[in-house]
Amino acid sequence: MTMVALEKVSGDLKRMYEQFHIRPISELRDILPRSRYLDMSILIAHRDLDVILKEKTWAIVSGRGPSGPLHLGHIMLFELVAWFQRTFDVYAFIPLSDDEKYVFGKIEDLEKADSWALENARWIASLGFDPRKTRIYISSMHPWVYKYSIVVSRYLTLSTVKNALGIDDSKNVGIPFYAAVQIVHILQPTLDFGFRTLVPIGLDQDVFMRLTRDVAERLKIKKPASVYVKFLPGLQRVPMSSSAPETAIYLTDDDSAVYRKIMRAHSGGAISTAHQRYQGGNPYDCVIFEWLQAFHFRTRSEAEEYAYACRTGQIICGYDCKILAYEAIRQYLRELRHKYEKVDLEKFLWKP
Repeated sequence: MTMVALEKVSGDLKRMYEQFHIRPISELRDILPRSRYLDMSILIAHRDLDVILKEKTWAIVSGRGPSGPLHLGHIMLFELVAWFQRTFDVYAFIPLSDDEKYVFGKIEDLEKADSWALENARWIASLGFDPRKTRIYISSMHPWVYKYSIVVSRYLTLSTVKNALGIDDSKNVGIPFYAAVQIVHILQPTLDFGFRTLVPIGLDQDVFMRLTRDVAERLKIKKPASVYVKFLPGLQRVPMSSSAPETAIYLTDDDSAVYRKIMRAHSGGAISTAHQRYQGGNPYDCVIFEWLQAFHFRTRSEAEEYAYACRTGQIICGYDCKILAYEAIRQYLRELRHKYEKVDLEKFLWKP
């Protein structure tokens, strides 16, 4: 993570800790195995991770709303989920929320969402999940989702849900009810198997996590823990979006599309090559540098050395950084596609 980003996140963490008892992940460095997720500051904070690590058996939960192809921002999150499973030998529950995409109007029929769900599931399974301890499922197909959602709904008020989701009375009634469904996805491993759950989210999503923990307390079950993730920025320094293809690299993009998108990405370079040679670039305001942290650098020292070379004009955006990012991502996608072709999805799918 860049120094500028570190300062911003530290300020957010201080405020979040004071108000909501979130803690910096650095406090757990002595009990967590070293990994690039810590070195690259992809993991930035937690709530009760130290508590859940004392459990004999627990589960990690992270889902996906299937409305189109996956991009590298999605896959980075699921790579982290797979890392937690491998590192701590835990169960992974991955709901594919076709119901969410339907009620929020992101897709016109559930059958189309279900088709995308199966395609997304195969990519997710290719990340190295253990089929014996992984349950990938399509939300609307499981009767228990509705059953538990009815139970959870008694512990939610409409005003609380509206505030958590940031919605008003103009929305269809499925949207506030979906809050109960999402809470059920998180709590089901606890309700059915007694597993406390760990959920990776962004800091801005913590309001929903607090809502889930309140419901768990009222149900008298173990509260879920959370880890907070620094998400990959869009290539144009705006959030990745399916409606803006140039902001993201999709797993289905060919080499030419990957090259074009990276070469057009926002960078921290100077106005010309000569200026950058003279005054250096700014890796602390560079999407490409952040993508290199996510998909190329393996240690903090390696990233810091590269940042120094950028600041001192030894490397140039278009000639060095973007080419390096292109090669790293092209190779990553080729390896992932090879694994994708070999996945036996039936081993991972949890069917009704």
